[in-house]
Amino acid sequence: MNSGSWPPRFGVIGRTMTVTGLSQLVAVVAYDVGVDPAGHALQVSPLNALMLQVPLYLCALLVPAGLWALVAVAWPKGRRVIDVAGGLTAALLVLVTQLDFGMQRFRGERLSLNHLVTYGTSDALNSDWIRPVLELPGALAVALLTLIGSWVLLALAQRSPAGASSGGLRWWHPLALWGAALACYAPTRFAYYHQRDLAMSPQVVLLRPLLFAPKRMDASAELVQRAQFRAGIDATNRGGWLSDQYPLWRPSPEAGIPGAGMAAHDPPDIVIFVIESLRGRDVGWGFHPRPAGASVTPHLDSLARDAVTFPHWIANGEPSPRGFIVLHSGAWEHGREFIIANYPATQLDALPLRLRSAGYRTLAFWGGNPSFDNQLTWARRWYDELSFDLPENHLFYFNTVSDRVLMDRVIDGIAAHDRARAAHPLFAYVASNGTHTPYALDDAAAATAPRPAPASRQERYDLTLRNVDAEIGRVLATLRARPRWRNTVVIVVGDHSDRTDEDDDPRWRGMPTDAQVATAALVYGPARLIGPARALPMPASHVDVMPTVLSWLGDTSAVTTLGRSLFDTVALSGREAVSVNSRGYRLDRGGYTLLVSPDDPRINYAWRSFSGERPTPVRLRDTPFGEDAPERLIQRIRYWSYLVEQNRVRPRF
Repeated sequence: MNSGSWPPRFGVIGRTMTVTGLSQLVAVVAYDVGVDPAGHALQVSPLNALMLQVPLYLCALLVPAGLWALVAVAWPKGRRVIDVAGGLTAALLVLVTQLDFGMQRFRGERLSLNHLVTYGTSDALNSDWIRPVLELPGALAVALLTLIGSWVLLALAQRSPAGASSGGLRWWHPLALWGAALACYAPTRFAYYHQRDLAMSPQVVLLRPLLFAPKRMDASAELVQRAQFRAGIDATNRGGWLSDQYPLWRPSPEAGIPGAGMAAHDPPDIVIFVIESLRGRDVGWGFHPRPAGASVTPHLDSLARDAVTFPHWIANGEPSPRGFIVLHSGAWEHGREFIIANYPATQLDALPLRLRSAGYRTLAFWGGNPSFDNQLTWARRWYDELSFDLPENHLFYFNTVSDRVLMDRVIDGIAAHDRARAAHPLFAYVASNGTHTPYALDDAAAATAPRPAPASRQERYDLTLRNVDAEIGRVLATLRARPRWRNTVVIVVGDHSDRTDEDDDPRWRGMPTDAQVATAALVYGPARLIGPARALPMPASHVDVMPTVLSWLGDTSAVTTLGRSLFDTVALSGREAVSVNSRGYRLDRGGYTLLVSPDDPRINYAWRSFSGERPTPVRLRDTPFGEDAPERLIQRIRYWSYLVEQNRVRPRF
């Protein structure tokens, strides 16, 4: 190679980077002009998105290309090793790019190291996460063709014909590549910061938490964070805090609440139905109930008429692994990661453990695969009996348990308990799966599926919701026939919500909006525990379930819960609900919703709660939150996440 030529013939480096760049460009364009499973455009203005994505992706390629060239110049004898290592890295990057855009298309989230650690196993092929992918066969085909074609071209790029080796590179070539990278990046500084964050390449998104990992707090900084966090959780705590090492550990605040201790000498049976993707707008007691005669949940609606309903219920996070951990522990999810999979050694309080110590027999039933996202690791610590199916073949997708079979198992489990342990109160956790995407009825469904199946996601969802309602109705009939029905509590809640056909706003795509987390809940039980049937339209969430049950039982031992009893009516205006996912945090209070980016408090939106996916934003000063609320919410969740990482939530007993 002529050392004075320009541009230099980079050989393997040049061909590899060209293939990788073109592969990423195809993925970017396919995403920007594509639609989600509901048929909605993923980008309102694809050209505006490309104007940021192309230079940022190119910059993210030129920087490692310069490093590759520098190493090749410094170690000319290792050229072949360098080229092969670079080719393998490029092949991995091509794969990560497709996975990242798949995550954005189907979940609204960027691919992260946490996702790779949590779901990067062969079990992913067995998971519910594969279902939405199959709803867009065209997008799947483009992704696979791009991936396979790029890998073939990268293999061919490893060939080094005479005169095209990397050995002719000179010291100024890496500098030129880095200069080109700077030229690509500089104009993007004129864009809004949140636009740059959304347009970053997947390698930058993956490396950022490694390069900017949080450091351990010093004593003075934690003193401030601890005080602010405690004030946000329980500003009127009169019992005092029990430990600075475990900053949440405090005496139970539930004494004096209506119904507190009323079940201490006669504990009720408790059954919790956690309905997959239960949309609060689609049940008769939700925040926008359907008109009379249009409900698809007649059995649950009938139960709701004699229950206390919570139409403004927020799931503390989604997807389902977050719903599982917060409902059981009364604590928030980690701000970035999955407690259930990333921190299995963390000591958490747990409702079934508390109930076992109170003499309960605890049972858990799943319609899905609880081993996939590590639910079994926790459930085996907490429950006496577990009922679930595991895939027979870990390499292929499997069908989950139908709602009919699941409820049959619940009925059989209750009957077996009554035969063998009738003297013990019963706690049953029932997690259905039939209303998971793609909303398809199984052959044994109680509802009748039309032929052909409806094209509308909402119509398909309605069919599956009608089906699970009918199946839960069978369990309710079984419970009503038992002598202990008058002392039975039934709690119904969704693990989270989901989008169907409603449009969304790209400004908060993937954040915990109504479509993602606005589910609904009801509590049915003896009047001595819940009072008269009524609707309580206050903000509430999964973390409130555990303190509610503990208050009934008169359990006043120390707690770490971040929730409050649902029947604590003191200062209703101060009640709030928090939801966490990797793209944003949500706070509901006083009839308003606040959404905040986890990285930048300046990226925030506020509006009237439960006003749809295209609400009208209002100024923070016109809400109950205050101008500093975004920063305070981020700091609260970060400090909580820090305690989880340090295993400082609860002492070990």
